[in-house]
Amino acid sequence: MSAIWGCIDLSGNDIDIFIPDKMSECTKKYKIDHRERLLKKNVYMECGLQYITKESRYEKLPLASEDIYFTADVLLDNRKELIEQTSSNESVTDGELLFKAWKKWGENFGDHVLGLFSFAVYNKDKNELRLYTDHLSSRCIHYYVDGSKVFFSTLTSSITDIVPGISICEKWMSASLALDFAYCFLFDGLTPFEGVHILPYGTGVIFKNVSGRVFAEPIRYYNPFDLIKEMKNFDDEKCKDLFRTTFFECVKNAIRTDGECGILLSGGLDSTSVGSVASEYLQKSNKDLYSYTSVPLKEYVDEFGEKCGYMIDDESKDVLSFCKHFPNIKPTFLACDGENSLTHVEELCDYLELPFKSLINYVWLRQSYIKAKEQGVKVILSGAYGNDTISYGNMENTLGRLIRGFHFVEAYKQFMIYTQKEGIIKKKYARRFIRDLFTTIKKTDIYCDQRGYKSDLFNNLNNKKVLEKQFIGMGDTIKTRNTYANCVFATGMLQLSGVINTKDGLYHGLFFRDPTMDKRILELCLKLPYKCFSYDGVERRLIREYLKDYVPDEIRLNTRFRGRQSADAVLRLDKYGVNNDGKLSDLVSDKLSKYYDLAKVKLEMDEPNDEENIDWKGKIVSTSVFLDKNS
Repeated sequence: MSAIWGCIDLSGNDIDIFIPDKMSECTKKYKIDHRERLLKKNVYMECGLQYITKESRYEKLPLASEDIYFTADVLLDNRKELIEQTSSNESVTDGELLFKAWKKWGENFGDHVLGLFSFAVYNKDKNELRLYTDHLSSRCIHYYVDGSKVFFSTLTSSITDIVPGISICEKWMSASLALDFAYCFLFDGLTPFEGVHILPYGTGVIFKNVSGRVFAEPIRYYNPFDLIKEMKNFDDEKCKDLFRTTFFECVKNAIRTDGECGILLSGGLDSTSVGSVASEYLQKSNKDLYSYTSVPLKEYVDEFGEKCGYMIDDESKDVLSFCKHFPNIKPTFLACDGENSLTHVEELCDYLELPFKSLINYVWLRQSYIKAKEQGVKVILSGAYGNDTISYGNMENTLGRLIRGFHFVEAYKQFMIYTQKEGIIKKKYARRFIRDLFTTIKKTDIYCDQRGYKSDLFNNLNNKKVLEKQFIGMGDTIKTRNTYANCVFATGMLQLSGVINTKDGLYHGLFFRDPTMDKRILELCLKLPYKCFSYDGVERRLIREYLKDYVPDEIRLNTRFRGRQSADAVLRLDKYGVNNDGKLSDLVSDKLSKYYDLAKVKLEMDEPNDEENIDWKGKIVSTSVFLDKNS
C-alpha cells in the first residue's frame, strides 16, 4: 500500500519547482519504505510505498504510458482473475495490474477490480484528470482546486501545506461537534478543511479545463442499492455454503503479506470468527497469528471484578480459552498502565488530520500497533464491522419481517421457540417488541450535543435534515430491509473507517484488513434472506450456525454476556489525569467559542468523570487540539 499525492496544472503550464518538496514534507512523519516522483511539465505525481506484499517491493509508481500518467495506492484481492483477463504475468505488481484494468475497461473498471485502492490518472491528450477511490472508500483520497491547478493527496496536509489560507469547514465542524460519538463525515465529500474534498465510496471525479475554468464532474461507478436484491427463497444449506465460501475467501485475501499477521482480538463473535479462519489458513503456511487484547488495570478488576452485569470487562480468560483451540495464535494482553484517553491526543489528531472523537479505545490500539510492528506484523485483522454484517441478526427483526408479511402463525411459532430457548418472560418480551415495532425514535434528540453546543449554528447550516436522513433507522431495534441496507452501506461510517485505517496504517507501518467489512460480505448480507440472520431460536446465525465447526462453543453459544473494551476509561482519566495537576478545563481552546458556550463547557469539563461524559470530554479536547493547530 502507499500514500499518493500530486498536482496537475490543467492550463498546461509547468508545475512550480517548489511544489513537490512542499507537498512531500508532511509525509515524513509516516512510515514509508520507498518514494518515487514523476515531474514532467504540467504533471507532478508522487507515491510513497509501503512493502506489505512481496509484489509491492517491485512496484514502480507513478508511471507514464502514451501520454497517460498514473499513480495508485492499491492492494488487489482478485489478482488471479485480473492477470488472466489482462494477459499479464504472475510477477505483475498491483499498481501495474490496476493500470492495465483501467486501460482495458475505462469507467467500467469497477465491475472487474476487487480490492482496496485510490488512484489518479491524467490523460494529457484530453487534458483530463480523474481520481477514484474503491467500492467502500477503504483508501482515502482528497483533492483541492486552486485556479488551474488540481491538488490531490491521500493526506490533507499535503494540500493545506501548499495552498495558504485554507480555513476550517464550518459545515463539517458544526455537524461533527453536534454528535458525541465517532461519526463525523455527515456530508458526502466534505472534510474539516474548506474546499478540500474527499471521495465517498464507489466514486470518482473528472477534472476538465473549460474556457480557462476547472470543472469537477463527480462519477458514481458503484451503487449497491441498485445492484443487490434479496434472495426470495430460503435454502439454508445453499445460504450456508454461499456465506462460508465468501467469508473464507475474504479472510484468505486479507492475510496476503510477506510479513506476519496480527489481529485485534476480543472474546466476541466477530474477531474470533475472523481469527479462527485466519489461523487455519496461516497454519497451512506454518505461520503464526499474533493477537492483541485490551485488559483493564488491575486496580479496576480488584475493585469492580471481571464482569459488570451482562458485560465482561476483562476478556482475557475468554481470549485464552479461544487460543487453546488454535495453537498458532500468540496472544498479547495490553493493560497500558500509566495512560488514559488523552495521553496521545495531540499525536493522534496530528497524523489523522481531523478531530478524532473515539479516544478511549486508542489507548490500547496504539500499544497494539507498536507491539505488532516489533513482532514483524504487517497486516492487522479485525472484526470491527461485524455487528452490521456477520454477527447481525436479532429475533425482533425476524418477527417484524414475519408480521409485516402477514405470516402471523409463523411469527407466533418463532416467538415461542425463542422465548422458551432463552428462558425469557414472554409477556415482558412481547410488550417490548410491540413497542419497538410501532415506535419511531427521533434520532436528532438522541444524537445532538446538549452541553453548551450552539444549536443555532447547527440549524442554520441545515444540518438537522441531513442528520435525520443519515441516521434513519440506525437506532431502531427492528430494521426493515431498507434501513438495514442504509446501516451496512453508511457513507459516513465507511468514510471514517477508510480515513482512520489509511492514516493509522501509514503512520504505524501497518495495513488494516477487516473481512467483516469486505465488499463481498456487505453485498452478501443484503442478498441473504432475513432468516439466515435469526431463526428457530438462534440469533446471529451466520456465525452461530454456519461457523459452528470454527468458532468454539464457549464463545459461539454465549448469549448472555458481551465484552466491553476500555471499561476502565474513567478510572484511567481519574488516576492519571492531566499533567502538572491541571484541570480538564485548561485543555479547552478559546477557538471553540464559535461552536460552544465556553463558560458552560469549562464547567462541564471539570465535573466528575463518568461513563456518560468521558466520550464528550474527549471530543472537546481533541477538537481543541485540532483547532489550535489548524485555525
